This record gives sequence, structure tokens and C-alpha cells, in this order.
Amino acid sequence: MKFTGSLVAIATPFHEDGSLDKRSLERLVEWHISQGTDGLVCSGATGESVCLSESDRLEILGVCLQAAAGKIPVIAGTGTPDTRETVRLTEQAQKAGAAGCLVITPFYNKPTPRGCVLHYREVAKVGLPVVVYHNPGRTQVRLNAEALAEIGAIEGIAALKDSSGDKELIQRLGSLSPFPILSGDDWMTFETLQIGGVGAISVIGNIVPRVWKEMIHLCLEKRWEEAKPISDRFQPLCEALFQEVNPQCVKYALSLMGKCGTTLRLPLVPPLEDSKKGVKRALLRLALPFEERLLSFQSEKQRK
Repeated sequence: MKFTGSLVAIATPFHEDGSLDKRSLERLVEWHISQGTDGLVCSGATGESVCLSESDRLEILGVCLQAAAGKIPVIAGTGTPDTRETVRLTEQAQKAGAAGCLVITPFYNKPTPRGCVLHYREVAKVGLPVVVYHNPGRTQVRLNAEALAEIGAIEGIAALKDSSGDKELIQRLGSLSPFPILSGDDWMTFETLQIGGVGAISVIGNIVPRVWKEMIHLCLEKRWEEAKPISDRFQPLCEALFQEVNPQCVKYALSLMGKCGTTLRLPLVPPLEDSKKGVKRALLRLALPFEERLLSFQSEKQRK
């Protein structure tokens, strides 16, 4: 399966007691379908993956699949530091009906490039399309273009989500391999698509899914002059959502929009007051003709 266009790393809503808020998650999935999102990734970093148990991941995937009802693909986050555990979670995701799996490079162990290649070979044997997640900032594992090209040549590896922020790496990889690249850095999505990316797995798509998809598809059609102003206009929101570790700010933004509560699982915590103000400012600036107006924010502004 090919994964292209605007894929969103969906947040995981929780009740105040930390249990899964199934109804809010269902509504989020339904909203994304109505907004035209091309696919969803559940239980990734934005979904608080490292704070989820095995049963949590399966429950979240089940809710997403049922709500999506085959209308858009759902990719399951199955990455762990341990190869055997990752394979087992991937097998479970395949059995549940996921369209693919997102597998981050093993963290904490800090494996060598050779270890990463062998890790992905084992995961790919499951037979579920694998999206490799390269995020050195979180994992402290930075792979060069040659290692990524070798991983991309493994049968069953479908795409790379790159969150390295390294434009030269992406260009070098593009010269070595046809490995499909998905932008994993919202602020760099336009540039990544300009140099051959096939889409994005975004955080900002949680907040403005329709317009972010529009920008990505304009890029895929090489309509750069139309896409660039949209990308530029949303850079302040990209910055606001990453004032603190993700998903602390994006979940706060979703709560302002009435999409879910603010509850995160420890050690993640709600953003500081200054960060909250930054999120509000960024959202209130977005009165755009091609995106639904954020009425709740406008109302709040008028009350003040």
C-alpha cells in the first residue's frame, strides 16, 4: 500500500482518570473524514505511545478502525525499543485490520545502523506495510542516507516519516533511493514536498486538517505559488504547537476547540500558562476564507 497526502498523527483523548475517552476519539476520526484527511496514525508520539499499554494500543486501534469504517486508512504505531515486542505488536495490528504500522527507530538502546536494518527486516516479515519513523530528537538514533536507503529497499517497507529536520539528508536519500518520504516536521513540510516528498504525517493536521491537506495536495500538484502562502501563514501555529514537548500544546488546542479534554498521562503534563497564551494567539490569528472559522475562539475574543 502507498501512503501519500495528508496523514494525521491523531491525539489520544483521555478522561480525567486517565482512561480512554472512546467517544471523543470516535468524533475525532469522524471529523477527520469529513475534513478530507487522507489517513490517520494512531498511537504515535502525538498519541502518547510510550504511555500506552499493549491493551491500550489495541483498544485505540479498534476504536479508530470502527469509526473510520474503511473510508480512510488507519496506521498503527507499533514501535518499541525491543524487536520481538515490536514484531508482536505489529502482528496484532495486522490481525486487527490496520492498513500499516508506524515503527520508530529503537530508542534507548541506541542501536547501530546495522542493528536498525536488521530490526526493520524482522518487522517487515510480518507482512504489514511499514512506515519507518526517523526522529533523532526523540530517539538519539540518527541514521545517514545510506542506512535509510538500505532499510527502504527491504520488501514490505512502505515509506519513511522523517522528523530529522535535515534537508540535506532528505535530498541525499532522494538521490540514492526511491524510498517514499513523508514529512514529519510540520514547519518543514513545504520544503520536504518541494524536494520530492510524497506527503506528511502531521501534528498541525489535528487542528486544521482541511487546509493542511489543501496545502499538501497543492504541493503534490506542483502548484508551489499557491501552496507557499498557506504554509507561511501557518508557521506561527506550527511554532505554537511545539513550544513544549508534543502533544502537550496540541491537546490543549483541541480542548479549546471542544474536541477533547486536556488530560495527558504522566510524565506528560498540561502546558504552562505562557504556552497556552501562545496557542490561543496563534489560533485567533487564523481567520482564513478556505478554513472553517474557529468560532469558539472568536467568541472568546469578543467576550474579552
